[in-house]
Amino acid sequence: MRLEDLDEAALCGFAERLGAGLRGGDVVLLCGEMGAGKTTFTRALARGLGVDRPDRVCSPTFNLRTEHRGPRPLVHMDLCRLVELGPDELPAAAFEALGLDEWASDQADAVLVVEWAQGWKHPPAANLCLTMLVRPNAPDRRDVDLRGHGRMTEAAEAAGQAV
Repeated sequence: MRLEDLDEAALCGFAERLGAGLRGGDVVLLCGEMGAGKTTFTRALARGLGVDRPDRVCSPTFNLRTEHRGPRPLVHMDLCRLVELGPDELPAAAFEALGLDEWASDQADAVLVVEWAQGWKHPPAANLCLTMLVRPNAPDRRDVDLRGHGRMTEAAEAAGQAV
């Protein structure tokens, strides 16, 4: 499904509605170039989840991982620094240290959002993948390609229809 020509308000509204429908254990993968709106999207998604301080959601590029408390907690990861290394230079230990593969069993009550998710070679089979694209002639507008996999297919369809 493709959502086209979204301004920031529409993108954030979509993210909030999506967040309201997510449950613990859900995985959201965000892809897109620098400045595509991945962190803005995640902050709005956090509002939809009801995290305690959604205003504190910021890019975890230098931390790699941040956690936000709430009735449905948010674990926010950013693989940008790892993706920059390139697939041949990326040590497997980097992913092991992040605990991405073990996350689902340890954080079943939280929603996981991973920015620069194209660096995660083996994400869970059930995920919601969003690729955010800056419109070529309108840098303040976004197109979003939305794909649900496994049990996240219904979430993708419901979120896309609500736009």
